[in-house]
Amino acid sequence: MTFDEITAAIQARRFLPSKPIREIRPVDLQRNPRIVASRKYNGNFATAVVTSRGHVEFYTSSNLHLTSLSASPWFEDGEWKSALSNAAPGTIFLGELFIPSAGIEDLGAFQAWYTWHRNGTGETPSKAKFLSFDLLTSEGRPLHRKPYEERHQVIPSAMRVTAAPYTSLTEAEAAVAASNQIGCEGFVFWDADASSLCKIGGQNKSRGAAWKVKPVQKETFDLLRFANGDPVALVMVLGTNGKPDFQCGSGLSHDERRQVVETFRAGKAILIDAAHFGYDESGRPEMPRAIGWKQI
Repeated sequence: MTFDEITAAIQARRFLPSKPIREIRPVDLQRNPRIVASRKYNGNFATAVVTSRGHVEFYTSSNLHLTSLSASPWFEDGEWKSALSNAAPGTIFLGELFIPSAGIEDLGAFQAWYTWHRNGTGETPSKAKFLSFDLLTSEGRPLHRKPYEERHQVIPSAMRVTAAPYTSLTEAEAAVAASNQIGCEGFVFWDADASSLCKIGGQNKSRGAAWKVKPVQKETFDLLRFANGDPVALVMVLGTNGKPDFQCGSGLSHDERRQVVETFRAGKAILIDAAHFGYDESGRPEMPRAIGWKQI
């Protein structure tokens, strides 16, 4: 992928950034990749495209145009901004936009920031900051096939996300404990030797070369209906007061799935215990999985 190809794909909304996965499989542990770990700030992913010296365009993960770096009221000053302003044309950074004063995980603060600048509604928010965790091109040269460790080192130090002290997947449990203690969303473990798996639309999206390690949350929700009522491939639609409905896969045994279907179809109300990785921008749980149930 060249700079022009990636930029054209972003503008046509056909660019698929490689995102960290959350499941560390036994085969991953067996392979035991060397890890370059970077702290992930808050899930407000952005692509920063440097088109000319000092001119940078920001896009969301779905390729929607956010703003330009030159829109100074949007951003706080600092070394990161100077480094990005001085980046060579033809450079594409992947990173995080966040509100430093709002804490590490505050999607509401980010949404208020974006809404105010777009619509002029609400109270004046704090300014945002951008830090990068990956680099796809530099000065027009493609870097996405180089090992992640090499790409990471090319990012100006003032723009890099804060490094974390983990070097193997076996340290995931320690990372979860640390994120609980300091109140952050989690950590991302990057395979030091992996090339980027970003895609342009039409290609199969391969499994990522990074793992997002974050605490598991457990909550109880109402079973509203079935998206797939076959006990073999059960998918439930769950909900709770004041939050959007969402689909949930089942981690229940086959007998439990059969009992849930029979009980619900008999007109009984059911509560589902689900594990998930926090809430996304829409207010829905990320990767929910049913782990228990009870009849009310």
